[in-house]
Amino acid sequence: MRPLVLCLALCALGCPDRSISPVDPVPSPVFIKDIPVSADIDLLFVIDNSRSTADKQKIFTGNFPNFVASLERFPGGLPNVHVGVVSSTIDIGVGDFGAVCHTAGSQNGALQNAPLDPAATCTPATTDRFLVDVAQADGRRTRNYQGELSAALACVAQVGEGGCGFEAPLEAMKRALDGSHRENDGFLRRGAFLAVVFLVDEDDCSGTPALFTKSTAVVGANDFRCTQAAYACDQPISPTLPGAYTNCGVRHDGLLNNPGEYAQFLSSLQGPSRVAVALIAGDPQTSLATGQLPAPLPPEFGLLPSCRAVIAGNPAVGRPALRLAEFLGNFGDRGLFGTVCQSDYTQTLDDIGRLLFRAVSPCLEGKIDTDDQDAANPGLQPNCTVSELQDPDSDAQIETLIPPCPMIADQEPDLAGEAACWWVKPSATCATETQLELEVQRAGAPPPNTTIRVSCVVTVP
Repeated sequence: MRPLVLCLALCALGCPDRSISPVDPVPSPVFIKDIPVSADIDLLFVIDNSRSTADKQKIFTGNFPNFVASLERFPGGLPNVHVGVVSSTIDIGVGDFGAVCHTAGSQNGALQNAPLDPAATCTPATTDRFLVDVAQADGRRTRNYQGELSAALACVAQVGEGGCGFEAPLEAMKRALDGSHRENDGFLRRGAFLAVVFLVDEDDCSGTPALFTKSTAVVGANDFRCTQAAYACDQPISPTLPGAYTNCGVRHDGLLNNPGEYAQFLSSLQGPSRVAVALIAGDPQTSLATGQLPAPLPPEFGLLPSCRAVIAGNPAVGRPALRLAEFLGNFGDRGLFGTVCQSDYTQTLDDIGRLLFRAVSPCLEGKIDTDDQDAANPGLQPNCTVSELQDPDSDAQIETLIPPCPMIADQEPDLAGEAACWWVKPSATCATETQLELEVQRAGAPPPNTTIRVSCVVTVP
């Protein structure tokens, strides 16, 4: 397992592309975090269903009990979740490569409520398009499935290997969330935290129909047309001759869609502060090689793997995912990478659980300044500003400053006539540098679609 958090800049730079509430006077740097009042998570799995993925799907879904257990360790228990699954298969817009790549059957961004793998023996736990597990005011939970959440998810996540060979996980994600599938309605909730998890062993080939009408003499056979359109290297990539290429990067001048546009789309759905992405894929690398593909890939000319593993005694490979890595890089410390080439995804799914915990928990991260700002007030008052955002990241956003609480004792706040105030306390559940948890004390319920934004001074070495 080689998990890689692609950017750890939150503590130094805050979240990009959004306004923040600065501490007064404005310090630099600051830690900024948006904390949802309600732990609502909409979780979408995008799973590769082309050839050579059955082994990865099996060990991935086999670890869902551990993943769900990590969610159940959240403060207050399992968050209020909507969980959906889509395959990497979309309608590419032309019929030259078979019905599965054109009509895309019941796929093409539609959330799955039954396994696509014909060998699957499980019974779907719901007839709805996605799984719902939400707490009610009386402490009971509303569920639309039978049995355990991990088993229900593992059943629909068996998407098989019969999908289109032009994997398009980014476009499948977009079509699942852009409202084009009315059967997906209700999956996205206003104000919820949105997380997308990709499991793929090849790079993204989300492109225009024109890519799939080009002659194989020009772009190569089968999925090699994706390779030619995806990468620019030190020399043109030959569609027929084996070669080694260096200084390779993502092309933005071809017939494949720009990964950055998919990142902008995803961030626009709930606001960039409430989105996280995890990618399990082939190791991205800037040196590429082409030639005869090794087992378990079909014996044809193509882009050679960037990583290998043994899964259940059988060889498994992953091909370099440069486009997906570029997409992931837009999400800073809310983006996490794990290699698809490993015999067990336990650690990766644990890491994803921790990523979601950090994103929605009230834990203060980073090396914030913990010098007490008010020695006359019991407890710790760090150098932070806290505000309440109603309808955040929208034209209707209303921001209200929340003052620090007067403290009766170290962990005993007093509202003292305020509608809301904040304080911090040590918390063993916060596995952060500070091990501090932000508490907001209220006289009444918060407005709907409310987020707490905290900005704290970071100590500079």
